[in-house]
Amino acid sequence: MIAARPAHMWWNFTVLGADIAFFMLGLSISSSYTLLPLFAAQLGASNVVVALIPAVRALGLYGPPLLVASLVERRRHALPYILVMTVLERVPYLVLAAATLLLARGHNAALLAIMFVMIFIALLGGGLTYPAWLDMIARAIPGAWLGRFFGFWTGAGNLVGIGGAAVAAALLAGVAWPLNFALCFALTFAAMVASFVLLSLGREPPRAQHVIALPDGGAMGAAGGTASAAQEWIQARRAELREQWRLVRADGGLRRLLLSNGLAGIATMAGALFAIAALKQGGLSDAEVGAENTVLFVGMTAANILWGTVGDRFGHKAVLVGSALAAAASALLALGAHGFWAYALVFALFGVNVAGANLAGLTFIAEFGPALRRPTYVALASVAYAPFVIGAPILGGVLADHWGYAPVFWLSGVAGLLALVAYQFWVPDPRKRARAEA
Repeated sequence: MIAARPAHMWWNFTVLGADIAFFMLGLSISSSYTLLPLFAAQLGASNVVVALIPAVRALGLYGPPLLVASLVERRRHALPYILVMTVLERVPYLVLAAATLLLARGHNAALLAIMFVMIFIALLGGGLTYPAWLDMIARAIPGAWLGRFFGFWTGAGNLVGIGGAAVAAALLAGVAWPLNFALCFALTFAAMVASFVLLSLGREPPRAQHVIALPDGGAMGAAGGTASAAQEWIQARRAELREQWRLVRADGGLRRLLLSNGLAGIATMAGALFAIAALKQGGLSDAEVGAENTVLFVGMTAANILWGTVGDRFGHKAVLVGSALAAAASALLALGAHGFWAYALVFALFGVNVAGANLAGLTFIAEFGPALRRPTYVALASVAYAPFVIGAPILGGVLADHWGYAPVFWLSGVAGLLALVAYQFWVPDPRKRARAEA
């Protein structure tokens, strides 16, 4: 077993894991579940506009992977590409810090627009990076350790994220607007600079290259041929799409996973509005909502440590089932929540859901298909998830504006329970499938 481990495993376990922890520290300070909704509310945003925050994030994150999956599969080393694309994930927070200081007094609409543009660019960078990054991690860390790697380091990220969330809450309570939010964005950028340095220290094992045949007998990326560069590019994109469609048609288990992920995406509807519901009808102040961000990260920290071990021992399908249960429970409990401690339970369960969904979104899909096609499986799962995770928060914002928060929480809770059933009884376990195909 030891001999089969990739070269530099423990080095990569340390530096690539610490990259995750620092990145999550940055995200904990400028949380998309608490700080960004509060920032938008300070600028006069409605429920629909606030609900656009996770929708815009999802559009940037889940749309682009399919565009770059084949590019990643043709490379022996992905890290140089990752380091270029991931700059887009980090710089927008520095821009937001500067824009907040310059525009927060008297230019609310312009600052709100800049916030959405910067969120989209940051997550666009994430979407363009994601297939290559996850494929690199899956090659650098043995499959039997993948759950513990993500569980330990995302748990560590959540642990430092508790401190980051506490810092954000203290800044919101003790520093005047707009400097409090500007400082949060600047600290996020600083943490992400440290994350970038650690990522650049990774030692990537080479991957086998997957070359797609073109209709004229050539190959994508191959030299020669009579077609112009533009014609070859068009042929290559068409060949990619045809092959990806054939893969979806041939793999029934993948189709069932994509549909089940859709239900889980609908269950995210409530999470976009927990902070605003707590502020407007739950009796909490801005500072208390900021403190709930700390509770969220406590829940995520504990859950990541648990989910990583559960996934490696019992399979990552169990993590998806548990995550769906936590999503349903948080939404249904929010129906009657009032006061800090009631919402603390809601946010803690939501943290369990977020941790499980994030972890299984990395580990489950990494195991689901053959290693050679891993970037395409990752990209297909992302793109199929996008319409649900983008549309659900927007629908939730419309429902909240017209009929209040209760319909949003009911719909999220039911979707979470349906996702639980689908994951448990409908989606195949990739480990059992691999043994059956061996």
